Amino acid sequence: MFGNQINILGVFDSVESAEAFLHTNEKKIDLIFLDVILPGKSGVDFILDLSVVPYIIMTTAYENYAVKAFELNVIDYLQKPFIHARFAQAIQKVIKLIKLDEEIGSSETLILKNKGTITRFLIMDIDYLESYSDYVKIYINNEAFLHLTSLKDILKKLPKDKFIQIHRRFIINIGKITAVNDNKVLLQSYETEELPISRAQRKNFYEKFLQNS
Repeated sequence: MFGNQINILGVFDSVESAEAFLHTNEKKIDLIFLDVILPGKSGVDFILDLSVVPYIIMTTAYENYAVKAFELNVIDYLQKPFIHARFAQAIQKVIKLIKLDEEIGSSETLILKNKGTITRFLIMDIDYLESYSDYVKIYINNEAFLHLTSLKDILKKLPKDKFIQIHRRFIINIGKITAVNDNKVLLQSYETEELPISRAQRKNFYEKFLQNS
């Protein structure tokens, strides 16, 4: 029915095997079909542990997960057993959203936990990221959110033409740069905070910055 519109990259019977695939996969993933009840971690925990969240369609035999699915901003919720027409409807919804993304630019998202709340952000809203040991502090609109990941891992998931590492501790959104002064960067809404460009990252930064100017 969907012809070459769907390319299945993998099928996994546990969260751990899916996470192992995501860690090594370099292809862009648009959609994940996810069951709630899985061996080990649940589907909900899987979503919360993702650094970058593609569109997700949640499937389950239990209706009591609908509220949690809504909180996590999944794109659709299919309760088993579901008919083919309902499956097709969910797929068509994602296809339309992907086409819209291509027209207006990337809308990949991050889901972050902060003080007991779950928040979903557009990646392009990120101003910059700062490494704190096993955590990354993500700055968005003058607010900071701690996320359990490494700077190296999250850099792999960010659009390479939009984000660049300028220091072992910092990644910035190139589009948010307002000035570069003496190997320090100023970003929109952070004019009093200068982020350093390290010697190791200097050449790569200036090449990419000039390309985007």
